[in-house]
Amino acid sequence: MNKKLGTAVFMMVACAFGPMTAVAQEGSGNIDITGNDETATHACTPGSTVEITGTDNTVTLTGECKSVTVNGTDNKVKVEATGAISVTGNSNSVTWKRGLGKSKPKISRTGTDNKVTQEK
Repeated sequence: MNKKLGTAVFMMVACAFGPMTAVAQEGSGNIDITGNDETATHACTPGSTVEITGTDNTVTLTGECKSVTVNGTDNKVKVEATGAISVTGNSNSVTWKRGLGKSKPKISRTGTDNKVTQEK
């Protein structure tokens, strides 16, 4: 393949998608959400690992997520079902409905004012 042609094709593809602040790769089993002031809903499959990084994001996760990791500040996350929740940063809020199977999710919090609660 002509090197110049390959570069031109790459540039056209990159321009077609434009800048992205939130990235989600749902098909791979991993969901990565990165950005600021994003609002998104994603469907987990039983093996999905979710990582949310940024500030002031509002994320809803439906289905069963293997694990959810939140890094940053002032993120608000609602999780239908998960086996583990890890929160790092400040003033993040994670609400979960149920754990996987009959167990509650394993919860880890590092930072200040991070809240992880079960939805009533």
